[in-house]
Amino acid sequence: MQDYIKMSYESEKLAATLKAAREKKGLSQRALSAHAGVPQSHISKIESGAVNLTVSSLTAIANALDLELALVPRKAAPAVRTITRSVNDVPKATPEARKEIARLAKQLEHIQSLKIDSPVFENLQRQFREMRQFENLIRNTDTLRSIREALKAVENAGGVAALQEASKQMNSFRNALAHGIADEERTRLPRPAYRLDGDNDE
Repeated sequence: MQDYIKMSYESEKLAATLKAAREKKGLSQRALSAHAGVPQSHISKIESGAVNLTVSSLTAIANALDLELALVPRKAAPAVRTITRSVNDVPKATPEARKEIARLAKQLEHIQSLKIDSPVFENLQRQFREMRQFENLIRNTDTLRSIREALKAVENAGGVAALQEASKQMNSFRNALAHGIADEERTRLPRPAYRLDGDNDE
């Protein structure tokens, strides 16, 4: 017998929180389904409040969204809320950065659909997830566009070489963000050889 969280007002707030966390990460329901191992149809029903939320589904989705589930003493709840609010008050990613990250995530999904069996791609996916932890620091999106251009070249005979180029740039960009130097000049990397004609993101 499964444990259910009834769709009360509190659980509806929880469902809304999960949806907001998914959108903040730029993940589609399909992408979240792949990460969490929960059917997309079930995620859709959870977010719309059309189904009871099981503890197992909640745990899987929370893990995929880098959220931590915890039971805390009721007396400690106010302190936990205060800490959570302070974390949420951290400056958010700019609209331009969120837009470019979403485009890059979509491109990674497309590359995954090509069934390219390469550890380079797996490493690139990990680097992307790690980079997203610092997305609020991104002020210049040139490098993200450059990485996306390299990924687009994968289909145009770029293959593993294009993946390696994208991975190299992603690694440098992630490291720069992690060290808090994500300003326009210090994170700008050389443009790759894979320049696509007509790729206008304006």
